[in-house]
Amino acid sequence: MRWSWCLAGGALALAVLAMGAAAQPTPELPGGSPPAGALAEGWELYEEEGGCIGGSRCGDQGDEIRIPLENAPVDAIRFQAHDDVGETSDGHLRVRIDAVAVAPDIDVAKEGQVYELPVPERQGRFLVIETRTDDEVVVEGIEIRYRGLRSPREQREWRAYPEETGCIGGGRCRDQGSLIRVRLEDAPVFGVRFLAHDDVGERHRGHLRVWIDKRSLAKDIDVSKGGQVFNLQVEGIRGRYLVFEALTPEEVVVEEIQVQYSGLRDPWEKRRGKNGKKR
Repeated sequence: MRWSWCLAGGALALAVLAMGAAAQPTPELPGGSPPAGALAEGWELYEEEGGCIGGSRCGDQGDEIRIPLENAPVDAIRFQAHDDVGETSDGHLRVRIDAVAVAPDIDVAKEGQVYELPVPERQGRFLVIETRTDDEVVVEGIEIRYRGLRSPREQREWRAYPEETGCIGGGRCRDQGSLIRVRLEDAPVFGVRFLAHDDVGERHRGHLRVWIDKRSLAKDIDVSKGGQVFNLQVEGIRGRYLVFEALTPEEVVVEEIQVQYSGLRDPWEKRRGKNGKKR
């Protein structure tokens, strides 16, 4: 009888403890965020962003990398950078979200290094990685960790336009005009890349301007004779046409045009009518 009473008392105590634990509110994450089970935490890789910026060798690609941010606070940023380009190695970077500096001055190692920057849950429109000196810096493997991102980042896809290439400008390519006009899909554009050279004719002073509708992406690109792949950052804008224009009376060849979209639908998909049949 005594053992039965002890077992019954122990069971009752466990039941009371269980009820008390169940009555306790679920602890929230810092900042009032919902429980971890409701979040899609983790690092988001921006593998198509990055490249060589700044200096005389990479000035055509600009002196900054600008990445549109998701609608969630940023917890941390990490990337790999080196300045082993050219004869000097005095590359410095500043990292900011909009106008607020996350890292005011990073002395970039010549041999390369992974930089991980904590961020006090700051939300903004753009992550900007920019050069502070007149020296080339290569930035690769950019990752951003968000807090409270409830769905994965929209998949971004590169679409090639092999038919929209050619030689423009100058006397030898006059028949093709001075413009290449690419009809865009009905989706936001986040990047444009292409190969260009001016190894046509006797003179090699080709320059290009690139824009979407009335929005300038690159006002003046000095195209080299040997050719180069250009990567242009775009801030998620929509437009009807991507336009390449020869600025000088020199021939310029533009090839391998690709556009990076977000939320791209198949442009060859036939629209369906109200009755569900294909038009």
